[in-house]
Amino acid sequence: MTPEIIADNGYVIIAVNSIEYRQAQCCAYSIKSKMPTASITLVVPDSDIVDEKFLTGFDAIVQLPFKQHTNRRQNDWQLYWCSPYTNTIALDCKTLVKDDQTTMWDYLIDHHSIAFPTSVNDIRQHKIKTKHQLHLENEYDLEVVYSGMFFFKKNAESLKHFKMADVYFQNWNQVYGEFLKAQHIPDFFEADVLHTLVANHIGVDVTTHHNILSYIDMRYSVTVGVLGKIKKWTDNLTVWSSDTGKIKIQNYAINGTIYYHENEFLTDEIFSEQESYYYNVTK
Repeated sequence: MTPEIIADNGYVIIAVNSIEYRQAQCCAYSIKSKMPTASITLVVPDSDIVDEKFLTGFDAIVQLPFKQHTNRRQNDWQLYWCSPYTNTIALDCKTLVKDDQTTMWDYLIDHHSIAFPTSVNDIRQHKIKTKHQLHLENEYDLEVVYSGMFFFKKNAESLKHFKMADVYFQNWNQVYGEFLKAQHIPDFFEADVLHTLVANHIGVDVTTHHNILSYIDMRYSVTVGVLGKIKKWTDNLTVWSSDTGKIKIQNYAINGTIYYHENEFLTDEIFSEQESYYYNVTK
């Protein structure tokens, strides 16, 4: 079920419905606007039903090889088997990449078999200590990882993570109850928590320096950062964008990778501007 390797290095993005296909496509546009030769694969439940209009910007489309879940991130464990790359960076579809990551690729390939960021940033690029991170560190002595963007090679060491993730992700409710106190159990499937449990329980070091792979996480930026606690950051913060691909939130220019979470962020205007910039750069 493993697809043919099409490149040494590449990005994979899971999407399971038309809203997410569009988000994944915009992510692909943002990557190729900074790295025109990057290879990017869209991962979906059924490639036959994906409209061709969503495929621009991708080099390949592959299907999830095993049982699919409607929560896209619950399918993370399948990425080892469906990635068509020797070295892979997985991105959540609700991300935009606003920098050239070539140097990051070189570092990860030289130093890691699998790697997750150990912190995330707010829009000022300040490191955040999230509430769930403090709980997991202080109550359970766990090394917390984040999973909006992560790296892995096709080798035996990284395979250990995905094999255990198979069990944990498909039985996440029971896993929560087994390892977490009731007051710390999320109400839903939470990819960061599940990847953290897997990473700690297999005993393989999957962490990297906090500046490597770290990204702006808008959910955590507004709940524990300097901006105060609000339900949806898109209801309260102003976003500016331009046809040169630039994004600005409040007074802060967005550099690096941003995980925006809310569907409302990706307006028709922002999508169109990212698309136009992609075509201008790659034509």
